[in-house]
Amino acid sequence: MSMVVGIHAVRHAMDSGQVEELFIEKGKHHPRINELIHLARKERIRVAFRPREALDALVEGARHQGVVARLRACEQDAADFSSWLERLDLAKQPVVLVLDQVTDPHNLGACIRTAEAAGCSAVIVPRHHSANVHSPIVAKSACGALARIPVFEVGNLVRALRSLKEKGFWVIALCGESGSSLYEVSLGGAVALVAGSEGKGVRRLVRETSDQRVGIPMPGSVESLNVSVAVGVALFELVRQRSS
Repeated sequence: MSMVVGIHAVRHAMDSGQVEELFIEKGKHHPRINELIHLARKERIRVAFRPREALDALVEGARHQGVVARLRACEQDAADFSSWLERLDLAKQPVVLVLDQVTDPHNLGACIRTAEAAGCSAVIVPRHHSANVHSPIVAKSACGALARIPVFEVGNLVRALRSLKEKGFWVIALCGESGSSLYEVSLGGAVALVAGSEGKGVRRLVRETSDQRVGIPMPGSVESLNVSVAVGVALFELVRQRSS
């Protein structure tokens, strides 16, 4: 069961037609909350009023602003990665974001939001050793993007990358130690961009499966960027190249 929390994220989910039930904190009054209640009733979405403690328990303590939405079972959640890949049209130069063991739910949600904003066709994450895609924190950080972009959880990330390569994708791994600059690489065609966690980066087998490794030039003294920042830089460099 997927939950979205917070006024802004819930409104995005409602606009996308993904909300099945709306939970409102009892006694909570705010013009934007009243607007959500009015919209829910107009769209015949169930509205339930619960004590704050009940909402806290429902979303594992995530900051909800008195508003929680339960999402409908989404077709893309149950979609099979292989069949999706088989149907994909490479002539449209699709871009896929692959996240290798990003365990912080805020970062995972932010990366999904950025991927949707950059026009990615999908996000791929490992089923294990990754933040829970269905966590309320991920949903809130994604700010409605979970309803607009498929996120596939795969059992074996290396196998998924090999499937992408067989389809015709060029797999590029963001690696801080790489000698190639992101800004010197052509990012046209079907591209799978791989980013890893802050602690370990992209794992060795994943790096070795990639076709190319690139780094983001950093004149300062910090060793690495937050993964969501690095993903944003890389994806919008791709957007810049394709729109120029």
